[in-house]
Amino acid sequence: MKIKKVENRLAFFILTLALFLLNINYLNISTILIGSLIAYLFIMLFEKTKIYQFKIVKIILTIFSLLFLPIYLNKITYYISDNILREYSTISISLTLIITIFILGNKGYHTIIKVLLLALYFIIFFFILGFLTNLLYLDGNNITTTIFFSNNLFLESIYYSILIIYPYFLIYPTTNTKFKFYDLAFSSFYQIITYIVIISILGTTLTSLYKYPFITIFKKVNLIGFIERIEIIFSLNYLFCFYFLLLFSYYNIKSNLSLIIKKDKNLTITLIFITFIIFIISTIIQ
Repeated sequence: MKIKKVENRLAFFILTLALFLLNINYLNISTILIGSLIAYLFIMLFEKTKIYQFKIVKIILTIFSLLFLPIYLNKITYYISDNILREYSTISISLTLIITIFILGNKGYHTIIKVLLLALYFIIFFFILGFLTNLLYLDGNNITTTIFFSNNLFLESIYYSILIIYPYFLIYPTTNTKFKFYDLAFSSFYQIITYIVIISILGTTLTSLYKYPFITIFKKVNLIGFIERIEIIFSLNYLFCFYFLLLFSYYNIKSNLSLIIKKDKNLTITLIFITFIIFIISTIIQ
């Protein structure tokens, strides 16, 4: 069954949002705007030259995903441990994640997209609910010119552009879908709005100090008057985004290796070995 363009765009939105949230402490409005522009220029160059068709690019991207996965598996494991499953060990959480990623990642791109679309209903509902429940806590006095400045603006902008370019390679070349400017514009606009909302509630100082500021803003919310720790519900919402980031990264490794390793049995053995190594590295990262 053919993947629709809108499905790829939704996947791009979810992956870029996940990367934005996981790196929000290193970003501001200027880095998002400048980084988005840099990313767009490079993506247009990739689109014109079809550079993603070269084997060397696939190898580089595979290596990048291999380095990326254990680092972000570790980040997301601790996110779950800190916000959702505090009574469980990080090893059990990480192992559960990597096993489900291995199973679902080997089902194919179409299956991954369809699972993402099912989760999207939950994600969108709680994104909207999250904004509405925080309207009472917005404080315009927290919005200052500091949200536009950075001591390392150039490096942070380059870093953010890499965060944008990576999901592009995970999604668009895979299905030969043409990237559009509004794909990036919508994603960046939503991230800026999210950033402003968080800053207006916490202020720049607290936003930089909290490990998960996008969850912290929900600790004041009292939904319906009887639900305690409402931030857990929103933690689950963001967890979906983070999980799909890992899943698409894994699928990238699998699809690129399948071009080199033709026999299914050898490919499966290789993937099992790689999955095990990713798990081990993710558990020893500090």
